[in-house]
Amino acid sequence: MSRTAHLHVASGYSARYGAALPEVLVQRAAVRGIGALALTDRDTVAGTVHFTKACTAAGIRPLFGAEVAVAPWGGSGPARRARKPVSGGALWWRRGAG
Repeated sequence: MSRTAHLHVASGYSARYGAALPEVLVQRAAVRGIGALALTDRDTVAGTVHFTKACTAAGIRPLFGAEVAVAPWGGSGPARRARKPVSGGALWWRRGAG
């Protein structure tokens, strides 16, 4: 396995942003010898269970994140404009020292 890790991957759980299911993404990563893969769906973590099971079966280290769209703050209250993606990337969390 490669020490390469792709850190910004959206699955079909990201409405309008990803197409492949987590299992397919993991299969493609395994064929390419990728050792770690991050699932960073937009506004959801719904695919994490499928992603974790697929990564475990393929021997790939799963990493988790989420790209969150937020509305700009208008001072006295939230703005009434459409949500925009966070500039600059994704949010990450880590449990334990693993």
